[in-house]
Amino acid sequence: MAASTLAVSLGTAVVTGTSLFGFIGATDYGVLFGAFAGAVFYVATAADIQVIRRAAYFMVSWIVGIYGAGLVGAKLAQVLGYSDKPLDGLGAVLLSALAIKTLTFFSQQDPSRWLARWKGEHHGNK
Repeated sequence: MAASTLAVSLGTAVVTGTSLFGFIGATDYGVLFGAFAGAVFYVATAADIQVIRRAAYFMVSWIVGIYGAGLVGAKLAQVLGYSDKPLDGLGAVLLSALAIKTLTFFSQQDPSRWLARWKGEHHGNK
């Protein structure tokens, strides 16, 4: 019960902070909230990762989503041929979800196996 109360309180604090930052700052609220939604996408369901690592993944993914939203939104608009509204919010969601999936993929890899494969040594496959 205490864990769910803590999660709800933390989520409320983050959404409130995001709203205030979007209201006061010059950053688009759709981008901030989209990056938040993309970062929460995986963090909320990952139970096998330590809490501190999930928090770090969330922050990195959120920041990547905010700063890369303009580029990804412009590319989406170009590919889809949609020009009514900017797609920066959707770009933030996609980019932060992709960033967190990439972080978890690389954290589960063994660097020694990659180096052995790169050197041409035996790496367990026949």
